[in-house]
Amino acid sequence: MSVESFLEVCKRQYEPQHLSVFNAALAFSQKHLGEVKRLAGDSFFEHNVRAGEILADSKVSPEVVVAGLLHGILKYSSEKEVLNIFGKEILLLLKGEEEIKAVKSKNPLLEAEALRRILLATLRDVRVIFVKLAAKLDNLRTIPALTQEDQRRIAEEVMEVYAPLANRLGLEKIKNPLEDLALQILNPEKYREITEFLEESREQREALIKEMIQSVKELAAGKVEIIKIKGRSKHIYSIYKKLVQRCVPLAEQYDLSGIRVIVPEVNDCYTLLGLLHEKLESAEGRLKDYIANPKPNFYRSLHTGILSSSGKIVEIQIRTPEMDELAEEGLAAHWRYKKLNSDELFEKKIAWLKGVLDMQKEENHEFLEMAKVDVFGDNIYCYTPKGDVKELPKGANILDFAYMIHEEVGNHAVGAHVNGKFVSLKQQLSSGDVVEILTNKGQRPRRDWLKLVKSANARNKIRKSLKEFDKLPALHFKQLKPVVTEEQGILAEAPDYVRAVCVLAKCCNPLPGEDIAGLITKRRVISVHRADCRAALKEQERWVAVQWKNGFNQKIRFYAVAEERSGLLADLLNAIANTGFEVKEAKAKLLDITLAQCSFLVIPKDLEHLKELIRRAQKVRGIKKMYFG
Repeated sequence: MSVESFLEVCKRQYEPQHLSVFNAALAFSQKHLGEVKRLAGDSFFEHNVRAGEILADSKVSPEVVVAGLLHGILKYSSEKEVLNIFGKEILLLLKGEEEIKAVKSKNPLLEAEALRRILLATLRDVRVIFVKLAAKLDNLRTIPALTQEDQRRIAEEVMEVYAPLANRLGLEKIKNPLEDLALQILNPEKYREITEFLEESREQREALIKEMIQSVKELAAGKVEIIKIKGRSKHIYSIYKKLVQRCVPLAEQYDLSGIRVIVPEVNDCYTLLGLLHEKLESAEGRLKDYIANPKPNFYRSLHTGILSSSGKIVEIQIRTPEMDELAEEGLAAHWRYKKLNSDELFEKKIAWLKGVLDMQKEENHEFLEMAKVDVFGDNIYCYTPKGDVKELPKGANILDFAYMIHEEVGNHAVGAHVNGKFVSLKQQLSSGDVVEILTNKGQRPRRDWLKLVKSANARNKIRKSLKEFDKLPALHFKQLKPVVTEEQGILAEAPDYVRAVCVLAKCCNPLPGEDIAGLITKRRVISVHRADCRAALKEQERWVAVQWKNGFNQKIRFYAVAEERSGLLADLLNAIANTGFEVKEAKAKLLDITLAQCSFLVIPKDLEHLKELIRRAQKVRGIKKMYFG
């Protein structure tokens, strides 16, 4: 890349009036940085020209291109000089970029602080990170001159921080080469294996793409206008991730090629999709509608897998020109149309970042761990019943989702319907789940929820709510009457009603370890039901949070109903004895000519001990039902 190459790109992407500013930035950069050498052996000026070309090719705003050309210049010139020539906006961009320091450090506290700086600088003006990303990409392209240790340090930094940020911002044109070049350094053998395979199979893949392009054109002829259609190979790192996730040999990977079809309008996207599925054989489970349900970075497109004549799957992406521009350039495309400060859509696009930076009061080590989960970890995408997409960290549960909707929804959540099935608050979610949160105004946040949630967003809102609820008057429990039998009220408890007695419901007979829900009954005691109990589901407005106790120190009566046979009581006693239980009493009686009921008075050590009893007893021949008295 050279100055001439950079200017040629600028002539294609920008208005003539911007070229004079670019030339002024080139002259200023050469004056101050032309003789300053990098470890790679070239000058910082040459580095900046290449970074500027990357930015210009990504179609960022002219101000960002100028900042890229002047990257690092504040070390060699005064702020006043930059201000006088290029103005306040450029100076602030350069100062913001200067605040971003290297992330990798052996000291977790320093690493956390460096990461905090990056996120803060990005939030203040997201354009700052564009400059940093372009500089990092050029660093990777010129990295062979550095030591192996420095190469790995930069590559790890890129893979852990900068590539995920580029992905979050939708900068595919920068993200893909960042990942590929970093992989080449971190795992050269696998990188070489993939590139050699792609080269060896290039003719086959090109023939496959050509065949599919022709099929799409024939189907669309006279029905859907195609603005552009092009084939592409998946980038190397995306193939590497598939190898790792699927544990399938490279030769058996089925979706290494794809086609992108650009059509005029949204309706045309669906029309073409219908034609493809009507006339060609589609691959099961490969249809994804990111138009109706965009990704959190606002990526929109239709994806489908179509089988070729040879049986290979080709991914076809269908989108409008606007969707294609956003997919390629992400937020970089934003400034050609709108101003940052007044754009509500833009605010939504970086809301995730604001959520992470709500953790400012956390200790450095906790901030680092939560930020890595929320920003740089693997994410899942779930939907509300209305189709709104919510992005969550991998491993997130119902509580995380509830707090993602709204703080009040989270505070009063008691469970959820996931894909139509009731689940408890601790249920982990998977991508594609449709989640309907169930609430009860009597529910309130609990301190143990802090350990349950995965996302920083939920954790922060829980902490905030706990402080607010602590200010409220204490709940009154005197109206909840104690029950009389000594064996009741010892297996479960209601954290918000510490003086209330919880009685296991006879309609569903919940067993320790199962998901449960509590109902305040007419007797003013709390009836504990299985969470999927039909009777409980009809009374969700009376739900309160309940949980299994972990310690008992009390005799508990256990019942087992089974097919009547000789030796039944002995088999059950043997199963109980093998769990280490002390049996205080054992009885058996006939219920009818086919069924017998055995009861045992036992003293469990803890909840796990009780769950083991259930597992052992379930294996006894003829068991129909178990419950606790």
